[in-house]
Amino acid sequence: MIKTTAGFFLLAILLAFLFLNTHITLLGSGFLIGDGTHVLTYHGLVKEAKTLKIKFPNEDDIEAKTVFFDSTNNLAVLKLQEIPKVKRQALQMSRHGLGSKSEPVFILGYPWTNTLADQHVLINGSAKNGSILIDLNMALDPVHSGSPLFNVRQEIVGMVLLSAHAKKAFPVKGSNHFALPVRFLKKSLETVRINETRSPPKNLTKENFISISRNNIVLVEAR
Repeated sequence: MIKTTAGFFLLAILLAFLFLNTHITLLGSGFLIGDGTHVLTYHGLVKEAKTLKIKFPNEDDIEAKTVFFDSTNNLAVLKLQEIPKVKRQALQMSRHGLGSKSEPVFILGYPWTNTLADQHVLINGSAKNGSILIDLNMALDPVHSGSPLFNVRQEIVGMVLLSAHAKKAFPVKGSNHFALPVRFLKKSLETVRINETRSPPKNLTKENFISISRNNIVLVEAR
């Protein structure tokens, strides 16, 4: 009986040790900015991470480190340790963002299985400016937090934050999801001195835009 009790006790200690020393892996999205060696994502994803890995569809994974964060506005800028091989077309940020009336928007959700047949998932919805953040009406998964939000002109108007992630940083209410307005993103880029792209292709069909822009959207693995 004593041996059995001692065995259970030692097992409990071992399990507790393993639990306390096992890092939780968090997954979220991000997107390449500037010259393609920086990634913009949300701070809640990376703030406690000891290691960061950026996953590119059908390409090598690249380690990264946080070079800037704004905990108040839930933003972080990561620096890639290597130049990505992936071919991409730089994204354009909107000058004016969204208005107070509902507008159509979309995101390109990162593919989960990372095989040669993978394609980013097109998710359509609508959005309008709220009191602090952009109010979203679209079906999203937790991994989509950190994704760029596009308007019909294929410009970035914000960065997606699922309801739970938004409420950890902002006094917002409701069951809908949200997005950080583009002005918050621009402020972060100015602080890190990352230049925006000024001359992206224009008058593209949505299909062509997705084809040349999807490689900008990456998966961020935080451990």
